[in-house]
Amino acid sequence: MKLGSLGVLSCLLAACSSGGSGSNGGRAGSGGGSGGSGVPATATASAASATATPAAPATPATPAAAATNSQADLQWTVPPGWRAEVIPFPLDFAPAIEHEGDEVLRFPPGFFDPASGDYWSYAFAWRTQDPAQLDGGALGAELTAYFRGLTAAVDKQQRIKAKDEIVARATPDGPGRFQLAAHVFDAFKTAAPIDLTGWAMRRPCRTGALWVFVLAPSETKIRTQLDELARGASCAS
Repeated sequence: MKLGSLGVLSCLLAACSSGGSGSNGGRAGSGGGSGGSGVPATATASAASATATPAAPATPATPAAAATNSQADLQWTVPPGWRAEVIPFPLDFAPAIEHEGDEVLRFPPGFFDPASGDYWSYAFAWRTQDPAQLDGGALGAELTAYFRGLTAAVDKQQRIKAKDEIVARATPDGPGRFQLAAHVFDAFKTAAPIDLTGWAMRRPCRTGALWVFVLAPSETKIRTQLDELARGASCAS
């Protein structure tokens, strides 16, 4: 398992638990789109420097030019001060999720800070080459595998004993849209349980799909911003 490819999502594993710096090492790309085919490495570095956890990469970020075709046709802005991350499928921490393409993430500055109003509040997209036609049961199962795998990869000290309690559910809410609820644990910092709510929507994208997700605690201060950001993601024409 190439844990370095988790990039900012894992807060560089040990670096997060020690309050250290983040990185975009391993297979992860240099960022998602910013109204175009991908964030240049300089743009991602600029966004990273504005976060509460400044980046000090141990290894160079993968150049934006190396992004896969699926990520390259995703148009999605990066809000000022936010972090962008790209992780190719199969995800190292959840290889059982059988898609081809990329996961593209948007993190607010306080994502890792329990005292922040945007703690554990984020948006992400799955730009898949495969159609990824999922019903509520399949989507919930994939998100459950996602969070269980992420927790197992990050929780190197085995602080979280109830990983089987990690569950995500997706309830149909119109064509291609689902309401989400996920019970997870903060493996990055506190090891405490967190309940997230949000939504997901699937849109066709050429022969594949664009799934967009919003997840955050109910008390998040940026729900409206997350919703607007997620709705702005699109497949380039």
